[in-house]
Amino acid sequence: MATVKMWIRPFTRLHKVPVFQRVWLYLALMGLYTLAVDLLSGNFPVALFKEAGAAGACGGIVLGILLVFRTNSAYERWWEGRKLWGELTNNSRNLCMKIRSLVNVPHAEKIHFAELIISFSYALKHHLRGTDTSEPLPGVGELTEEESKHVPLHIAKRMYDIIADWQQQGHLDQNTLLIIDVHARSFMDICGGCERIKSSPIAVSYRAFMRQGIALNLLAWPWYLTQLFSVWWTIPPMLIGAYFLIGIELIAEDIEEPFGKEGDDLPLDDICANIKSTVNSIFQIQRNLKYTTTISKPRTDLLKDKVHTT
Repeated sequence: MATVKMWIRPFTRLHKVPVFQRVWLYLALMGLYTLAVDLLSGNFPVALFKEAGAAGACGGIVLGILLVFRTNSAYERWWEGRKLWGELTNNSRNLCMKIRSLVNVPHAEKIHFAELIISFSYALKHHLRGTDTSEPLPGVGELTEEESKHVPLHIAKRMYDIIADWQQQGHLDQNTLLIIDVHARSFMDICGGCERIKSSPIAVSYRAFMRQGIALNLLAWPWYLTQLFSVWWTIPPMLIGAYFLIGIELIAEDIEEPFGKEGDDLPLDDICANIKSTVNSIFQIQRNLKYTTTISKPRTDLLKDKVHTT
């Protein structure tokens, strides 16, 4: 019974599927367009559209292959981003546990370091989304204009400054420093990996080419399908085909930039909250500090609206 529900649920909750919330308007337009083509196609030679149908079928196969490549490329970016944030979670935990057990400093200093670890995850989230926090992050305080340009880098520098002070004061021997450094340096490695995903999107020409191919195929379909079937038999397969073609492109568009706030993006808020909860548990921090409130910044994309906010 549970298996049956698993297959039925995507249809009964279709309105909650992120891609359907964006694609339904395109489907409505395709239905109206198909009706209009049915009214106009009687004025044109029928044989022409039947011949075009064979060519359109071949073009559809090629387009399908390209869509598979497009989706796989986008999903690889999404999955790599997920692995990087998983590494951040693991290294945050391991660094906290080793500092708690191996570093002989007052507990207040460990708490301050723990706040920096949590703040790093929130700062990285905002850095990747192109947003600002409405108030200073705990353990970080007010930042200068130069520091605010790359908050994760500034926090990582502070973490290394504290580790260096502990070493100079004799709280860290060389072996312990090496053990801690493995996790500390991973923070900026993860940040760099995420920045690489964000700053190198799939080529604009390729994305434009795919959308042109999808649009031309959808515009051509009704002209030869309405010659073979009644318009009322044509509309259902037209809408199903349009749903998958447009939907796959929209999904790929979402997941190729996995650090946003859309339904198919990575749950960065949940991951940050999980890091915060784990670190608080390791150091038994009782106070519940507020780590983030988002202020949007504009960003641009050549194939989207000129300016929009995240």
